[in-house]
Amino acid sequence: MKKLRARATKDMGEITPDAIRKVVLSLFRRRHDYGDFDLSAVVAELGQLGISTVKQLRLLLKKHRRAILNDERSRMTGAETVHLLSWFDPRGIDSHTNTAWFAIPGLVREALEKEFGWEVVEQFYVDAPDEGYEEEAE
Repeated sequence: MKKLRARATKDMGEITPDAIRKVVLSLFRRRHDYGDFDLSAVVAELGQLGISTVKQLRLLLKKHRRAILNDERSRMTGAETVHLLSWFDPRGIDSHTNTAWFAIPGLVREALEKEFGWEVVEQFYVDAPDEGYEEEAE
């Protein structure tokens, strides 16, 4: 039996939060690595869409890399920038050029959206009603 090369062995590995971080940072700039995000939810989303190996993730990100970077380069209005600065982590927003960049989970989710479409990926973003929450009767 032929011995597998090192790349093939790594590519067959399962997706873990550390593997996601390593693959994303090998394809995108280091500025995308801001914040301490829990990538276990991203691992579950990838699994539900049939992406289970490091190679599948790497090829997905490489396929949509250029489109994701073009989305990041699009300029926002000043009002959008101020709104994002008030709601999100300012490390991902450049207020001088009115641009923003995705963190690691955002890059993976953007690639999923570009591959499968918003209709398929939307199921992960729909908030389930909180248990124990009772609406006020009017």
